[in-house]
Amino acid sequence: MFGYAMLPLGKVANVFRGEYITKKNTKEGTIPVILGGQEPAYYIDKYNHDGEIVVIARSGASAGFVSYWNQKIFVTDGFGYEEKSELIATKFLYYVLKNMESELNAMKRGAGVPHVSGEMLNSIELPIPSLQDQQRIVEILDRFDTLCNDLSSGLPAEIEARQKQYEYYRDKLLSFKELPK
Repeated sequence: MFGYAMLPLGKVANVFRGEYITKKNTKEGTIPVILGGQEPAYYIDKYNHDGEIVVIARSGASAGFVSYWNQKIFVTDGFGYEEKSELIATKFLYYVLKNMESELNAMKRGAGVPHVSGEMLNSIELPIPSLQDQQRIVEILDRFDTLCNDLSSGLPAEIEARQKQYEYYRDKLLSFKELPK
């Protein structure tokens, strides 16, 4: 279906390394701090990245966890990957890496606080179809994600609509109104 090349992550994406920061050395704000967990660790008043980026948690139990951001964030304990526009789209990179998340998590090394090394991540081979094919894949996966997760238009809304439909026909079928003779 799609023709593609296999290229290492370090060749297809620009690496953005997080900066060390502690909560006590910052002021509270609205910018999420990405600290290796699956949710922002806390919120501060400054950022070190703005726009699309894929973040891979570097250490701890969630090392290898992949997240996508398209806003101001502060990356601290992770590696950020941005598109090289001639090779890969950031959202496509996110979907590919998210699909490999268990493999990334298995790369953890170390006894106390396990971590994933940047060198290991940069050497991972990724399938890289044309940018046009990447865009088509992203559109399909985004639609599927919306169907599964968007409460107003996705699967939950469809389930609610079918429930109302069921109740309507149940009430009609069980009303047993006397028919005119």
